[in-house]
Amino acid sequence: MKSPELEAGFSNIHAVLLAAGQASRYGSNKLLSIHPDSQLPLLWHVCEQYKLAGIERITVITGHWHDAICASAAEDIVIEYNSQWQSGLASSVKLANQKVSSRDALLLGLGDQAGITADGLAALCSAYQPQVITVSQYDGLLGAPAIFPPSQRRTLTLLTGDQGAGKIIRQRYQANPQAVNIVPLEEAACDIDSPSDWLD
Repeated sequence: MKSPELEAGFSNIHAVLLAAGQASRYGSNKLLSIHPDSQLPLLWHVCEQYKLAGIERITVITGHWHDAICASAAEDIVIEYNSQWQSGLASSVKLANQKVSSRDALLLGLGDQAGITADGLAALCSAYQPQVITVSQYDGLLGAPAIFPPSQRRTLTLLTGDQGAGKIIRQRYQANPQAVNIVPLEEAACDIDSPSDWLD
């Protein structure tokens, strides 16, 4: 049974999961490797956690593994292909920013964050503040999942190459800690880069 906060939904937040990379360190398509907890492919396990958290709109940005991801996707999954995926992470972040209404907050997530849970995501969304960037904190770092309110999304257009939203988050925090709303979320530290990560 869902908690009240999970039932409430977060209608002003649009989540975009970045899943465009080649996963060269994994040696194959890690996004469709099976998650041991749900027996779902990793990417769809992560999507399911976002859905269970009450996030109604979810988009997946694909790249190298676009065809395989599309072939395995459920009908209710919105997929956008990043034709510039080889240029680096910034191109996916920029595409995410373009595909979300300017009226909505953009929740940037990563398709390989195997440890993410519905409860953790609901806590992050519940902590969202419209005037500042709301970010996850894990392993002493600030990063994704992170929620950019409409007023802060323009900065995402300035990224280049393999820069992700983490660069903006760090710059904002260093310039003014009050400009970043921090939510402890240690589960976000669990991502999959190589097959051995499933054993940790």
